[in-house]
Amino acid sequence: MDELYIFSGVSILLGFVSILLHLFNRNNEDENNVVYIEKFKEKKDSSDSQNKKEGDANIDAELTDINTKIKKESSSKVKAEKLLSYLANQLEASQAAIYVTEREDNKNIISLFASYAFVLPESQTISYEFGEGLAGQVAKEKKLINISDIPKGYIKILSGLGESDPAHLLLCPIMKDEKILGVAEIASFKAFNKSHEVLVEKSLTLLANDLDKKQQKETENK
Repeated sequence: MDELYIFSGVSILLGFVSILLHLFNRNNEDENNVVYIEKFKEKKDSSDSQNKKEGDANIDAELTDINTKIKKESSSKVKAEKLLSYLANQLEASQAAIYVTEREDNKNIISLFASYAFVLPESQTISYEFGEGLAGQVAKEKKLINISDIPKGYIKILSGLGESDPAHLLLCPIMKDEKILGVAEIASFKAFNKSHEVLVEKSLTLLANDLDKKQQKETENK
């Protein structure tokens, strides 16, 4: 009988020790997992930060290049056309346009000012009231929009190979001190990412002073 008690006691003790060892090992594994996850997060955050710095540096270099190309031009229209050409090449865009704000019949409108690969007879003009169409809506709300589901037929790209419909459209307001000066519209067969949006927004600020002076002169001459 005494041997049975001794055997039972030893079994219980060994079971208790086994449970303690299991819990101890599990805690160590949890701690190791936490350390691994924290190190992974730190590595990822560091990588994201580095990529952002490199992206910002690339955009700054592109802005410097754009400014060098357009600042020597005296005509704001030529500057706008060169800017659109540069952006189209950088973003692999197929068509682009810049509209400027005007006042007509006591209404705020935007009118086509400069374009890239845009077919329009010289006798025709394009204009929208604020809130009319996508460009007019951007002028009204002063907010960039990036669209990846352009309605079929909204924009036609003409080339020697015929007609085709781009699938992506980026529209960005041209601003100065909260004042809306115009809207840029860029169409492409490829999607626009966040870096593209930043590049377009910052590039358009290079035209803001010229467009503001242009509007002030027009207002004075009326």
